[in-house]
Amino acid sequence: MSHSPFTPKVGHINRLTIEQQTSRGLMLAGNVFLPNRAIPEDLVVTIGEPLEVFVYVDNQEELIATTDKPYTEVGKFADLQVVEVASFGYFLDWGLPKDLLLPFRESLVDLEVDDFVIVYTYIDPVTHKITATTKYERHIQATAPNYKTGDKVSVLVESKTPLGLKVIVDHAYWGVVYQSDIVGEMHIGDEFTGYIKPVREDGKLDVSMIPIIKTNEARHGLEGAILKALKANKEGRLPVSDKSDPDVIMSHFGVSKAAFKRAIGALYKNKKIIIHKDAIELQK
Repeated sequence: MSHSPFTPKVGHINRLTIEQQTSRGLMLAGNVFLPNRAIPEDLVVTIGEPLEVFVYVDNQEELIATTDKPYTEVGKFADLQVVEVASFGYFLDWGLPKDLLLPFRESLVDLEVDDFVIVYTYIDPVTHKITATTKYERHIQATAPNYKTGDKVSVLVESKTPLGLKVIVDHAYWGVVYQSDIVGEMHIGDEFTGYIKPVREDGKLDVSMIPIIKTNEARHGLEGAILKALKANKEGRLPVSDKSDPDVIMSHFGVSKAAFKRAIGALYKNKKIIIHKDAIELQK
């Protein structure tokens, strides 16, 4: 059987067609081999059907597949745990039977077994092996794309600063989450969905953990939700105000403190509510 000219992406999850079954395993599109040891026992093999696999290169430089899903892929950042220290580098647990190598030459920090470290995964141009590095500044792009206010992005916490969190946005750009936009306790290595705040003139990205309310319709919707919650309370009063902790506001209405303050400010201006130090109530 002639194999497809399709070229799979090494270091990534690929959806490949099953082309042939042999005594050793399955031959997939792109001349990728899935050995028997990596085939799930409950897999029903059907020639011509697609299969999601992770593709890597073995010691003989052959394309090999596994149905196991790693914690990260080539071109992405992840917080991984050290499981072994060898004479030439650190081995990291990335969810596959064969651990990911972080060579000493690619590490800017000294690590021990059980330590966690944020790494960028790439294909070494010399060895052609999937490799980790902590020298990821060279993999962070200087200019962010044309994000719009409120756009959803993937966020990885890289470090903590006096301002808040220094984060990696969409595995490619630096960003900042200020203290006022943090919900709950965050740790280095945590991942979450963030929302782009108005993009600064210098192109730097400010990110919020809370959805950005950016249209009049959405703001009016929040005002309506606040009034509805007040009317549902027998006393027409809620223990939340513009001085409340952002987490308290988030638990009540699922929005940022800034969005809440704008909404109650509009309601106060229209004489629909009274704002107290620790509460809001309906205007009688």
